[in-house]
Amino acid sequence: MCMKCDNAIKVLVIVCQMNRGGLESRLMDIIRHNDYERVCIDVFSYRESPGIMDDEIVSYGGKVYYNPPLTLKNMFWYVRYFKKFLERYPEYKIVHAHQDAWCSVFCKGAYLAGVPVRIAHSRTAISKVTVGNIAKNIIKLPARKYATHYFAVSELAGEWLFGKKNIAKGKVEIWKNAIDCENYRYDVEKRKRTRAELAVGNKKVLMHVGNFTSPKNQAYLLDVLKCLLDRGKEYVLILIGGETEEGLQEKSRVKAKDLGIEESVKFLGSRSDVNELLQGADIFCFPSFFEGLPGAVLEAQASGLPCIISETITKEVKVLSTTKMLPLKNSVNLWAEEIEKSNDINRHDTYEEMVSAGFDIKQMANELMRFYEMIGEQGNAL
Repeated sequence: MCMKCDNAIKVLVIVCQMNRGGLESRLMDIIRHNDYERVCIDVFSYRESPGIMDDEIVSYGGKVYYNPPLTLKNMFWYVRYFKKFLERYPEYKIVHAHQDAWCSVFCKGAYLAGVPVRIAHSRTAISKVTVGNIAKNIIKLPARKYATHYFAVSELAGEWLFGKKNIAKGKVEIWKNAIDCENYRYDVEKRKRTRAELAVGNKKVLMHVGNFTSPKNQAYLLDVLKCLLDRGKEYVLILIGGETEEGLQEKSRVKAKDLGIEESVKFLGSRSDVNELLQGADIFCFPSFFEGLPGAVLEAQASGLPCIISETITKEVKVLSTTKMLPLKNSVNLWAEEIEKSNDINRHDTYEEMVSAGFDIKQMANELMRFYEMIGEQGNAL
């Protein structure tokens, strides 16, 4: 532990790996605005290799612990493994699991280790029926038993992990996904510079931010783009995000080629300058099958972009009137038409609107620190 953390409340947060995903980016924003003399946030990663943001965490005073991967095959073993880990580090009186269904594994392990504060944090709201999602719906259930605190980014996400009854009873605390709103403010000069770097000319730029996973549904946007181009419109689609589901990005590349639109699609991969890239866009598109409360949509709204998103996404993410929620089934033409309408929207600075809606990270980080301090003192007394 660093010296400035000596008298701080010790919190262990659970993630897969600190790379540039939505969950990880939101958690990193909290860490950046955290006071390590008050609360020391350390990270338990169930990967044996470092994440992209680990060095930054260490620079603030935190630690990152690397551990074996967690899988369906070893989940029961992992409960015991995590228990033993916590017994080696008894200074952690608060365990904050951010891993949705896997919260059950970590909350049970923390329970067996005698950790008094065990937070299960739901960040998704799975609705699509797949074999993998059916398994998650089973795995998640023990989290309700072993967590002492139920957190969720939205009511829909809370309902998924903890059930409607716990929502109705008020047992689920809603902690919104917050962002650094100041960092995304619309800036005309930045827009000009970014568009020049992207070499998009006078074309309308559709943008999507999200790692390539099945729920993100990026392939749908290729059909939307094809529809727009067939109408004789000049558009380019920019896809930002790494590949976390093997082969999915390549499938999108192949589909773009098969549709004959590959010259109008740019794959930028994982980027650390999303705030700058959003400045160069005209419309943000997000056709996910399901989400908890997607930070990427908040970032786009904070940059003043009109957003076209799927109606399956939790409604709390819609902050601005310029954000439209549309169906996915048989609606490619509808998406194309709404995109065309959105071209007439006057983009402006939306900072005050985002802050007023409670999505600013500075405010949320302070509230979370106060919560950790209050609950940490109670835990130390046990």
